[in-house]
Amino acid sequence: MSKGERAQRAVVFMAIAAVGLIAAGIVYLRPSFNAAAARPTHKAAASQQASDPVFFSVTFGDARHGAVQVFRQSPQPNGTPPIYLTSDGGRTWKSLPQRPRPILAIRFVDRRRMLAEEFGSRMPRLLVSDDSGRTWQPLSDDPRQFIFGGSWPVFVGSDGWWLDWQPQSPPSSQLSPPIGLWRTFDSGRTWVRTAASGMPQVEFVDQVRFIDQRHGLFAATDLGQAMVVATSDGGVAWHATARFDTPMAGTRPPGIFLLQRGPRLLAWLAVSSWDFQSGAPTPGESPTVSNFASVSDDGGATWGPLRAGPVTTAPYGATVVVDDSGRLLLLEGHRLWISEDDGATWVTRVAVMPAGLVPIFMSGAVPGSVYAVAFRSAGIPRLGNTPAVLLSSSDGGIHWTEVHFPGNPSSV
Repeated sequence: MSKGERAQRAVVFMAIAAVGLIAAGIVYLRPSFNAAAARPTHKAAASQQASDPVFFSVTFGDARHGAVQVFRQSPQPNGTPPIYLTSDGGRTWKSLPQRPRPILAIRFVDRRRMLAEEFGSRMPRLLVSDDSGRTWQPLSDDPRQFIFGGSWPVFVGSDGWWLDWQPQSPPSSQLSPPIGLWRTFDSGRTWVRTAASGMPQVEFVDQVRFIDQRHGLFAATDLGQAMVVATSDGGVAWHATARFDTPMAGTRPPGIFLLQRGPRLLAWLAVSSWDFQSGAPTPGESPTVSNFASVSDDGGATWGPLRAGPVTTAPYGATVVVDDSGRLLLLEGHRLWISEDDGATWVTRVAVMPAGLVPIFMSGAVPGSVYAVAFRSAGIPRLGNTPAVLLSSSDGGIHWTEVHFPGNPSSV
């Protein structure tokens, strides 16, 4: 099998995997994430494409500049998943001009810079845009070893770090390649490999983030344990600064991701009684997701005890976002959970949605707006009968409106 064929098979696998995760009730625990759903099966006159599962990729560089990409499991007519750009905080969207080769993934990596993976006859190459997606050029120096690791670089000024990794199978296998770290001092024009001592071999690594040029961290999971791994010397040496076992007996291993609220960091853990392999809750129990938060005030060097947060129903999201007021927001259907003290206490409000929409989970927040994914169906979303809708709110998650994209005003 050629490299190109392997790349195309990997694209299909990633799309199917993303759809399967949401169908099983798993939340993709990242601040900017992909949300999967399925379009309805209409009568015989409906096209095959209309019933394809679809998922979103939502990313913002700042309060005004963002991008949304819409994927379907089957190939698009022109081979390129549509991408929509905004320069006014999501009030209006424009289609990204079509490219001769399909783009699998796209991400803002700082305020105006975007990276994208472009697929062709060979392995994917990286494109860079310094004008929020209007123009693109190939990245001159591509440091990646693992094309499908899902990792993107992070920048602090002209300094940048790229965590290069691939999931392990089986977990903690000594044959699995170690995590690699690349460093740039010139805004990504050139990259050098950093020794990065102390990097653990883990099952999953979340996006690396740096607070300043010296202090960085990432969340990881391995063998049922969640952890935070940090550096205080710009990425030369790393060590685990927190390890979290599942805080509730009888629950599955926790998912973990990191949030930032000014100088304060939060490690968000979600544990569930849902049996993801069998697709059913633990016998005799209702499927739930229990949420916990740990706080760090020193850049991730030390962490406080876990604080118990909301317990949500499993089919809905456990993805929390931080709005521009510093509040934690969590959607559970039409219930909006709000915390103004970093998860110590919570209040609930009613989230007002357009008629016929069932909100599932948050998908991101920028100053002035928060985003969520909803389905056009009541009850638990199932493949084949629920189309996905992107929603936005400008009042902290109380009132929501549907995001309409060019040429497709009713839905994606």
